[in-house]
Amino acid sequence: MSEEPNHEQNIGFDAQEEAVQSTRPRLHLSPEFLSKRLHYCSKCRWIFENADLSIQDYPGKEYDFHNWAGLSDAAREGCHHCYVLLNTLDEEHILRLTGPDKLESQEDENPLKLRIRSYDRAWTGTPGIMTSWELHSVKQKLYDIHLEPLENGIDLSEAEGRFVGCTSTDSEASWKQILSWVDQCSATHPSCNARIRQDSRDRKPTRLLFVGDLVNPWVNLCETKALDLSRTDYMTLSHCWGDGVPLRLTHDNYNRFLAGIEFSEIPKTFRDAIDATRRLSVQYLWIDSLCIVQDSREDWLHESAKMHHIYQNSYLNLMAAASSNSHGGLYSSKYPFLSIPFLVPLGDPRNPKIAFYRYMNARREKLDNLTLFSRGWVMQERVLARRNLIFGKEIHWECHDSTGSESFPVGTALEKRQHTVEGQTDASRRTVWQNIVKNYSRLNLTFASDRLIAIAGMAAELGQLWDSVQYYAGLWSLHLRASLLWYSRKPSVQAKSFIAPSWSWASVGTEVQWFDADDFDGLAEVLQVDVVLTSHGHPFGPVTRGSIHLNGPMCQARLVKTKYTEILCFDQDTEDTVSKADMTEDDDATTQSGFRTTVVLDHYPWSEQEMAAETDVDITVYVAPLQTDIDLKLTYSGLLRLGGLLLLPTDSISGQFRRIGHFFIHDQWGMEGRRVYEERIAQMRKEGKIQQKDVKLPCFVDREEWLQRDPFGNGVITKTLRSRYISAVNLGYDGEISNFLGYIDRWAEEHRKLGIKDPNLGEDVGARGWYRYEIV
Repeated sequence: MSEEPNHEQNIGFDAQEEAVQSTRPRLHLSPEFLSKRLHYCSKCRWIFENADLSIQDYPGKEYDFHNWAGLSDAAREGCHHCYVLLNTLDEEHILRLTGPDKLESQEDENPLKLRIRSYDRAWTGTPGIMTSWELHSVKQKLYDIHLEPLENGIDLSEAEGRFVGCTSTDSEASWKQILSWVDQCSATHPSCNARIRQDSRDRKPTRLLFVGDLVNPWVNLCETKALDLSRTDYMTLSHCWGDGVPLRLTHDNYNRFLAGIEFSEIPKTFRDAIDATRRLSVQYLWIDSLCIVQDSREDWLHESAKMHHIYQNSYLNLMAAASSNSHGGLYSSKYPFLSIPFLVPLGDPRNPKIAFYRYMNARREKLDNLTLFSRGWVMQERVLARRNLIFGKEIHWECHDSTGSESFPVGTALEKRQHTVEGQTDASRRTVWQNIVKNYSRLNLTFASDRLIAIAGMAAELGQLWDSVQYYAGLWSLHLRASLLWYSRKPSVQAKSFIAPSWSWASVGTEVQWFDADDFDGLAEVLQVDVVLTSHGHPFGPVTRGSIHLNGPMCQARLVKTKYTEILCFDQDTEDTVSKADMTEDDDATTQSGFRTTVVLDHYPWSEQEMAAETDVDITVYVAPLQTDIDLKLTYSGLLRLGGLLLLPTDSISGQFRRIGHFFIHDQWGMEGRRVYEERIAQMRKEGKIQQKDVKLPCFVDREEWLQRDPFGNGVITKTLRSRYISAVNLGYDGEISNFLGYIDRWAEEHRKLGIKDPNLGEDVGARGWYRYEIV
């Protein structure tokens, strides 16, 4: 059982909170103080007594309020309203408005204005009062609090007393809410109650911790080969390792752990998880560091291959979200003034109208800011688990069908479902995966080598749904060419050891994303993909090498690093050496050897000395355009966008390259209205210039035949580069992309005429500017 909360301790603020918190009151509250009716300062009392509740029009009646120093002093002296307000305001917002050095010195500057107005809550039919605070000097609203009438017949002291003891997430009130969520989910959510299949030994954990119950507490490691997990519930724990877990399962202590584990040697987070498991009447718990043999690479690969099943089939997943290591525990202290209803006597003090702010915390806790959710491994644990109980400064609930927190027990649409591994169509599944990778790539991993395996569970889940589509080191075979056009938000440091092929987003350590559109024109053809898995039993796990073979246009360019950016420079002499007789009408003098290209590097290809140089440095690269997309998602504009890869030769095999970045060129239509753009796109589709993703070509009977004959979704490839988008130019595009493709055609023609053979280029496939090449 957990210890009773100590009311004598400082339960105002944690010492680790931001700089703004230092200006806020630290209150040492005794049980005697908490048992009294909380009071208000003279400023708040006067405003409440004189509030004009007849005003309903925005913005309501304005009242002079405290300046920053007065607000802080009033909160320290025990004004409930000022304390809640001070803790409600967003720290970053305050600092943005006042500056970090000014907050404590605001004697007369930037006073707050309090506005009060009445309103009708249409969804309940009952009246309420809204209070708003504004920073006077900038007239910017900081926060609203909605007050609701207190029900008749409720004793105010009892209303306060219900929350006085709720000073910890380990309190009786918190556990009452937890049990309410669990009971409701178990009784009314069929999708949250699916059990592990009895014959699926490859889906269940090899080991669990037996934790006993509240009457007979005992902890020991047990092997599950004798357990029927279709009839036996177990729970899981998501936690941060921090600098290391002091207690881990190894070959040396394996037999000792089977016999029993001393409770005193178990770190606090694990002890709290064991306690929570017992309180929920579950006897088994899975913790990675105690259920996977940590000094066995083989066991780690074996268990990680079924990680998604372990979390999917868990009865409930405990998430130690506010703890940075195994010593922090699950539970947190709560701030007492934010745990007692915000009671406001409004109007005549002899016959006041009583309103209250119902929730325990004035400012809703942001889950993404919690320590645990910066960790890469945790994303799939959270997404795949049927139920999550999240322990932050308050407790949060997530399951397939509902969400909530102690402040908002019945929440809105479930946030985690935005990243769920679902989707009914090829397009929706591709979008789901891109969103998963985008969010996952922002997170931290202790070991960069875990990039593929820490997302493998979600990949495996999607792979079960996606018929006839293969998985290659973080990318899917359908529309693979478009998937190769991921790009980094910023260059990363190149890994010293192999993690993934350079064409995979997993090869970089920064956030990645895609430009994705419904209409496309393929400029290159994916021929073959080869990957070698680290473990044959783990098709969605890490790889030891991988390569992609393509046919497509390519030319040479110089990548130049200037003081401020990186630019692509093309051959300045091309126009003069290509016969004017070979040029068509669109290849006029407007064709430049430099194009409006945007370069996004995966990592810098220069040495540290070159990066530090004050002068420009350059390197020869190869430019490989892959695809042109048309985006019509924007209401008022249409965008033709060419995307491609920046490659460096490996110097091992002719035609073999590694990726170092992404480039794109775009042409914009003017602001002429969506109908005009749709007509233009329809014309380009009719001419065969563009195709629609996930729309089966007429030559295929069904989707199955389509993916058998075109597994990478290449579509129809036209190998003519010059004048490729002349119709789009005539319809109003700038023509930059058409000019660029014409340049590649002429670059190849120039080299052919002059007898220049580039040893790095792959096999010439017969069309001007087209080559067969490999990326590793």
